[in-house]
Amino acid sequence: MKKEKRSPGSIIRNVLLILLPLLIVAALLHNAGLFKKKKQEEQNRDRTPPSIFLTRDNRYFVAPGEQYEEEGYAAYDETDGDITKKVEVSVNGDLVQYKVQDSAGNITIRFRNIPYERGESAERGRRSLRLPPPSPAPAHDRTTPAALHGF
Repeated sequence: MKKEKRSPGSIIRNVLLILLPLLIVAALLHNAGLFKKKKQEEQNRDRTPPSIFLTRDNRYFVAPGEQYEEEGYAAYDETDGDITKKVEVSVNGDLVQYKVQDSAGNITIRFRNIPYERGESAERGRRSLRLPPPSPAPAHDRTTPAALHGF
């Protein structure tokens, strides 16, 4: 048997006959949105950090020998809703730090200066400073006045 020699044109034609159906299927899948799903999920990812609202009574000060009492806070996330129970509170000298993370991993940190009366130092309050658990926070909506937010 003698082997037939193929012309370059017939090789190209055979390759196109194999690749053309694959290209048509890929185009149909792309138009059906199967490739867009992952991109859409990335665009819909929660990138908005939660908000921490600090309440403040301007008449409240820590007197010499007294302990600091938490003035109140609440945390809210657009996706997760009320996440006040997730807030981590830590104290370092005259500063209280509030840190919260939502389910998407977005983090917010807020600080509050402890309002000591004149002459009171952080050293004096630091030894006996204990924070009670937060009081139940009221439900927050987007119309809460800025004064409540501690701005």
